[in-house]
Amino acid sequence: MATRNPSKAKKQSKNQAWFKPLRGSYIPISWKGWLTYIPYIVYLYLTYALLVPNRPVLDTILFLTPYWVAGVVVMHWFAKIKS
Repeated sequence: MATRNPSKAKKQSKNQAWFKPLRGSYIPISWKGWLTYIPYIVYLYLTYALLVPNRPVLDTILFLTPYWVAGVVVMHWFAKIKS
């Protein structure tokens, strides 16, 4: 029966990490991490572009906040799993 070295398994998982924790957030450290930012940025832009036209500033803030908070929460959760 072969036993696994826990430190070796941890090193392998660190090498496959997509994100690195930094001050309560995560930054991408691999191409896969950077690639996940593309749909995230597109989501932020499209919600802004679809909700902002012909709205006052206060309405814009009130309408965008739930969408952007949801996007940030999902991205943070995904980065935490992949780090």
